[in-house]
Amino acid sequence: MSGKKVRSAFSPQQGQVWTYVLNIFLVALIIGVIISQCGPIVANHIATRGTANDAAELAANTYTSKRGNMEQIRLEVVKFLDEREARLDGDITLEYDQTGRPVKIVVPVRKIVNTFFFQHVGYLSPYTEAKAVGEHDLL
Repeated sequence: MSGKKVRSAFSPQQGQVWTYVLNIFLVALIIGVIISQCGPIVANHIATRGTANDAAELAANTYTSKRGNMEQIRLEVVKFLDEREARLDGDITLEYDQTGRPVKIVVPVRKIVNTFFFQHVGYLSPYTEAKAVGEHDLL
């Protein structure tokens, strides 16, 4: 069997392997871009909840140690949130029971993460901001 006969037997399938490899590469590239752009957004939303809860716990401990001085509580919480690259999304508030005694402290937190795609596509930019509210009981 000569080389021409072997090549002619496989000639209808010459471009199929290349097309198959190219398709796999393109699908992997698209999935990689989606993961690299959406992954930080999802992680930011999850991390913001934890940060809000930690900030509320810090606020409750500071409330107890500083005897209810809300300015000191705010300074401590802002310092803590700066370390975590987040910020307050409003005022730190207290919830009271029927007798007027504070029973819970509430800390609203927001954090923004920008990825290239979400930062440059205007209608997707709201997804880069994560908001969470942390609550902690006062002892």
